[in-house]
Amino acid sequence: MTSDEKQPPQQGGDRIEWFTVSYRTLALAGVAVVLLAVLAFVLFGPKAAPPPPPATVETGARFLSIEGSVQVKRAGTLEWVPATRALVLRPSDLVRTGSGGAAEILLADGMHVSVRPDSLITIVESSQNPVSREQRTALAIQSGEANFQTAARGVPGSTTLSTPTVRATAERDTTGNIRVAEGGATGLRIFRGQGQAETRGGQRIAVKANQGVNVDAAGAAGPTVSLPTVPLLTAPPNQTEIVYRNLADGLTLLMWNGVSGASGYRVMVDFGPSFSRPLYDRRVGRSTQMELRALEAGSYYWKVAAIGGEGAEGAFSDLWRFSLAKAPPVAAAAPSLLFDAAELKGNVLHVRGRTEPGASLSLDGQRLEVQADGSFNEFVAFEGTAGATVVLKATGVGGGSVEQRRRVSVAN
Repeated sequence: MTSDEKQPPQQGGDRIEWFTVSYRTLALAGVAVVLLAVLAFVLFGPKAAPPPPPATVETGARFLSIEGSVQVKRAGTLEWVPATRALVLRPSDLVRTGSGGAAEILLADGMHVSVRPDSLITIVESSQNPVSREQRTALAIQSGEANFQTAARGVPGSTTLSTPTVRATAERDTTGNIRVAEGGATGLRIFRGQGQAETRGGQRIAVKANQGVNVDAAGAAGPTVSLPTVPLLTAPPNQTEIVYRNLADGLTLLMWNGVSGASGYRVMVDFGPSFSRPLYDRRVGRSTQMELRALEAGSYYWKVAAIGGEGAEGAFSDLWRFSLAKAPPVAAAAPSLLFDAAELKGNVLHVRGRTEPGASLSLDGQRLEVQADGSFNEFVAFEGTAGATVVLKATGVGGGSVEQRRRVSVAN
């Protein structure tokens, strides 16, 4: 009998037997009871609440187009790298365009931003609430110029545009322009939709469609001004091709409909649709046309904006395109030529006839004189004999030419 077992007692004549029980068996039974209790708690006990979803999810932005010098500085880095279409812009990333550089940026909510040359902007925020689907976008324009178009109506969320002196919020389906000069002076224009602007000095301004406001470097806003409406382009028709015989002498006339109250117009012409390096960026007063001379063959894009009486510039028209080409050379018409006679007397050949006035004439390469009325009657030395063939060539003033051949006869 082992040391962990006990012998049950016996009483009198009656024999009472007890089962022999192991301490190990008791321990295993206790463990099983504990495990059953834990399993019951897991299956039927109170459940812990799941962790809350994140408040926002970062969505980023990307380049739709890149022209010229465009660079990006990633948040937390010191190096500027060339922008590419594959690059995803994140919060605090900087975008810089050089002289002649331009970029189109698309944010996740559908907002478009056109960054003009010599500009510096920051992607401040591009995020979405995963529960409400509300999207928030925010950009900071430190210097330069940007055109913007916010997301379409029905997309929940907000858009914020800030400069060193102004913080503006734009409603959905709003288009406009922001220019930031040295020192932070800002010009804000709304072409469609509306927005709210708060200056560094604490002024709050409501800016509606076709309105603009200027804020100086100290953060003080001037009065809200009305912007002129958009001109309608008329000629040359969009997508047309113009053919000149001589491009150096070609004159292309740009024309548009006048805008009521406009004091002038700004006309831009460029080889590409981004207008990053305009061939012309000119103000033309109250005239509704502009002449372009001696342009090279190729495609050209153009657009026009009206300037109001207070100097405020309205939205640009839709851009139109025209192309110029040189006409293929056309063969000039040959002059008339009447070869009356080629008569030989001794060693002198008598040649007479009529051609176009002003034409030049030669006989076997020898120049002959032509009268003002186009007639000719010449005597030239001739080393050949009767029966030989001579070639008379006349070249007209337009460059066309004609030849005639005749056998030499003996003069009577």
